[in-house]
Amino acid sequence: MKKLMSIVLAVLFIVSMTACADSGKEPDATDPNEGKTHVVYVGGTRGDAGIADATYEGFDRALKELPIYGEYIELPADKADYRATLLEACETDAKLVFTSAGSGMIDIVIELAPQYPDKKFMVLDTPIDQEGIQDMDNFYGILCAQNEVSYLTGYLAQRMSKTGKVGVVVGVEYPVLCDFITGFISGARAANPDTQIAASASGDWVDQGAAKETALAQIRQGCDVIYCVGAASSFGSLEACKEQGVWGIGCDTDLAAQFIGIDDEQADCIITSAYKDWGQVSYDWIKTCLEDIDSIPWGTVELTGIAEGGCKIIQNEIYEKQVPDEIKAEMEQLIKDIADGKIDCPTYFDMTEEEYVALKESVMVK
Repeated sequence: MKKLMSIVLAVLFIVSMTACADSGKEPDATDPNEGKTHVVYVGGTRGDAGIADATYEGFDRALKELPIYGEYIELPADKADYRATLLEACETDAKLVFTSAGSGMIDIVIELAPQYPDKKFMVLDTPIDQEGIQDMDNFYGILCAQNEVSYLTGYLAQRMSKTGKVGVVVGVEYPVLCDFITGFISGARAANPDTQIAASASGDWVDQGAAKETALAQIRQGCDVIYCVGAASSFGSLEACKEQGVWGIGCDTDLAAQFIGIDDEQADCIITSAYKDWGQVSYDWIKTCLEDIDSIPWGTVELTGIAEGGCKIIQNEIYEKQVPDEIKAEMEQLIKDIADGKIDCPTYFDMTEEEYVALKESVMVK
């Protein structure tokens, strides 16, 4: 009898283990992501001190604070592979997918989003006049008012200039970056109607050597303040500013902070940075999707500016030290007037291409 009982127990044990193996789980195992929403961020290379880093901060915060799980998928160096990368994200069970518009990503999202109606897509830096999205119920674009924050940097650049000549170096001159240039020119002209401005593109967002040479060319023309709007390539432009003893203005994140205590000479020449709070914007989008997804105006692009906290100039210890009190007071008033709607900062998106070209030519360095 005992032998029979032992055989029965052995058989029951084997059946039990087989059932567990078939299920792929331990009998008491629970899914740590159960009840959470899957979110994927498709972004540029981290360490760019620009939009990729700023956005990841918001994504990482969301992973820690909100009932979501997910992953960051890095875009490849070859833009020809962007579509395959977004497809990789779409083929997951993610409900929310977000990225940024640069280098053609916006066109790929607009192409693929209708094929995945069960997913919601958000694209940072979507042009305010973006076509082809109006009937899409799973696409939402957000644009920080770079024309407003660049108006501030242009005004500051001209007020800090001794030559009356200032420059702006962008990575690639596409619509959003044209809006940076438009704002910068407008702000500089507000400070000095006779300002002269060199506006140049270095060619991409990575090549620091090319950005440095572009900035050096502007400095040789007499520009003594350079607005560096080139993501990781901006470090090259800023290095040129340090070597030549001129002021630099960063973009996207607080670029001076990265050098304090490491290269103080470099930090001290970066009087401010134009900060676009992509981290907070991304976090807020995810949070709103979780709480009230129908409240998001799908099929539109929303603008967040100085008044809404979407962008600002960095007023850190370098700014406080390097900018004279008189100019700081002017900047405070300017910030308030823009936030209150008393100053309407011109934008590229209200211009024809001919008007934009004419604007640049009207202030071209002589």
